[in-house]
Amino acid sequence: MFRRMLVFPPCDRRMVNRAILHQNAFLNLADEYHFGVHPLILLKICTAAFCLAIIFWTAGAVYYDVGQRSWWGSLLSIGWILVAVLILIFVKPIGLATLIITIVFLIVLAWWLTQKPSHDRNWDQNFSKLPQLMLSDDQLTVINVRNSNYRSLEDYDCRYETRTYQMSNLKAADVLILYWGSNWMCHPMAIFDFGDDQHLCFSIEVRYREGEPYDILRSMYRQNELMYVVCDERDAILRRTKYSVGHECYLYRLQTGVEHARQLLSEYIESTNAIVDQPRWYNAVTENCTTSIYWQRREKPPWDWRMLFNGTFDKMLYDRGRLFRELPFNELKQKSLINTVANGASEENFSREIRAGLPGF
Repeated sequence: MFRRMLVFPPCDRRMVNRAILHQNAFLNLADEYHFGVHPLILLKICTAAFCLAIIFWTAGAVYYDVGQRSWWGSLLSIGWILVAVLILIFVKPIGLATLIITIVFLIVLAWWLTQKPSHDRNWDQNFSKLPQLMLSDDQLTVINVRNSNYRSLEDYDCRYETRTYQMSNLKAADVLILYWGSNWMCHPMAIFDFGDDQHLCFSIEVRYREGEPYDILRSMYRQNELMYVVCDERDAILRRTKYSVGHECYLYRLQTGVEHARQLLSEYIESTNAIVDQPRWYNAVTENCTTSIYWQRREKPPWDWRMLFNGTFDKMLYDRGRLFRELPFNELKQKSLINTVANGASEENFSREIRAGLPGF
């Protein structure tokens, strides 16, 4: 690579030598990593990518959160994109154009961060009541356990119950992994086994409003609250395996012992109750069904990219020794698919029948 010589004013010779060393180190690093692209071109590419990212994020915030998906919100969003492109074309140098766009982005971001989630929405029935959990000595009382009876996703009896469990009966924790069409994404749920067919399921989800389906782009903005759904495992499973198209459910037993299950349950209880006092935003990237599990942990496990692109979340648990290890992972996963047995299981013995013969149980 061509290297220009630096001209230094009269100064300490050691300072000159250090500057030359730093310059050479930077250029060597550039030579090594920019794959033959000149550093200035690489800088321009990075600047353009940064500008495009904040331009389109700002456009989304204007449409979804300022305009609330209205026609005038669409006009504002499109207008901002056009203005930003004109700034990039006509304002020179590019650094000044980037600064202007960044300032606008920061103003919108500052406003965006002030938006508050709420419990006061027109909620879908299945997400209308927040669960609460109260622990008194050995007894856990759970208010608003969802136990809906489905005939289809549109035709169902929405039921909420109050249940009690004895903490001393806690035997283990299971993880239920749901796929709905993409191997890059899954939805993990935690199920706690209290014996005698008593199982309590926790699912971290979008708190759906009436008539609104899930939208991944909308969920990146201040459009959806987050909810810890506490439900009967039959509700959680059959809603997916029997009444949703293209859903696959895998059930694993966590091989971590009762004390770990107790600690995990305690963290779920704390996080579920906290939402009653302080609603939270759902965000498809930072506050979702998987990252929320990470954030709630008192002792944070090592971060892994599979917590973000969570389609291989179960493989991550397997690699960390949390799942049954006496089978290769692919064989374990194949034998842990419960769709067929769940759809044919009786209501009275549902929990036993879906676990019969599963590895690790």
